[in-house]
Amino acid sequence: MTGKPDITALTRPDMIVLGGGPAGAISAWLAAGDGVRVLLIDPCKASNRIEGLSPRLHRWLHATGIGDGGAAIGPFPRSVDWGSQPQATNSEHAVDRDRFDAHLRQTAQKAGAHLLEGSAKLSGKEVTLPDGRCLAPRWIVDARGRQGGPKDRDAAPFATLSICGWYRQYDARQPGFDIAALPEGWLWRATLPGNRTWAQLTTDARSSSSMEDRLTRALIRTGLSPDRFTLQLPLVARASAPLLPAPITDLDCLPVGDALAAMDPLSGHGLFWAVSSALAVAAVRRTRTARPGSETDALCRRFLAERASETYLRNARIGRDFIRLEGRYRVEPFWTARRDFPDEAPIHDTSEGFEVVASTVVRDGLLEEMDVLRTPQSPAGIAWLNGVPAVEAWRMLDEGKSLNDLVARWGRAAAALPGLFAREAAAGPVASQGGA
Repeated sequence: MTGKPDITALTRPDMIVLGGGPAGAISAWLAAGDGVRVLLIDPCKASNRIEGLSPRLHRWLHATGIGDGGAAIGPFPRSVDWGSQPQATNSEHAVDRDRFDAHLRQTAQKAGAHLLEGSAKLSGKEVTLPDGRCLAPRWIVDARGRQGGPKDRDAAPFATLSICGWYRQYDARQPGFDIAALPEGWLWRATLPGNRTWAQLTTDARSSSSMEDRLTRALIRTGLSPDRFTLQLPLVARASAPLLPAPITDLDCLPVGDALAAMDPLSGHGLFWAVSSALAVAAVRRTRTARPGSETDALCRRFLAERASETYLRNARIGRDFIRLEGRYRVEPFWTARRDFPDEAPIHDTSEGFEVVASTVVRDGLLEEMDVLRTPQSPAGIAWLNGVPAVEAWRMLDEGKSLNDLVARWGRAAAALPGLFAREAAAGPVASQGGA
């Protein structure tokens, strides 16, 4: 479905999406493309910030035809000053969030969603619009970030703040990203062409110093001379401690992105989490529409709860393990407070071998239960590898079938399966630190 939005999306919407960041805009785009009358509400305020965009998500955006609207540049290399970590060899794109978010909202509009600029209030299943009107649509998606979702969500036992802003340095520097561990936290920077750099200092929330002093000290600690850079005020501060997943109480009113669970920024998967949670909610909506009933609702609840918990815990453990890798500052308050959160469990299942387990997966846009292959690399399970059913292919190889047998059954995509299975059998590597 494309073209101008139906005006009934404004007056009698089937779905209201609160928040037009990546999670909300993608949710609106998916629903509008399914023929749902969608009202997308967002203040459309500028944040003037840069964020890292992984190559994986960048590929997905272009494969779906969404694109990035010219908001992403790069990819640029990334360097790491973190304990004994070697210099990173991976890279990421720098994305202008204002331009990126605006592009995603426009993409949702082109699919048929109606965009209403402003803020709305959510009370139960009723939304109060900026003009005071109250609407009770069939579906509500809460994508308002950390300020959305249940107000009684549990947080980490520490308060974390990210102090962000631009600075200009006078010495020429190649575009790229760098991450540096500091006594008071860690600093992520994106240097763009023209020596303009976005800096994000993630540190303890409590301090008697100003944000400007704290960020300035952090930059000097990385080796910048105070007379060789200029902060470009004002700075902004964002709460950035992980937030536990919100309980799934109402399948007609679902949180996505940070309104559901706020990832540890040290994992670097914020944008990927926002988009993937929108895809999960779309699968729930489509499944409940196609197969209404109590059994479907129970399936959807299990899927959302297991997925949110698995994703949240994995990302929180990635952050924990990066904290533990940094030995230089282990006695500093910032580092000691975060070494044991959220638990002692490993990121990956350390057991050997593969195991077939039942799981809920998305197939052709709908949820269904099927056997998946649990591996040391993917403890949540794999349904397909290269588009080939993972369990069936693994069983054929385990029974002694040749690679030619697999290729005869599934085509050229099966030729890569032995290498992919070997990779899945390996213990999971430490994940790469990402952007803000």
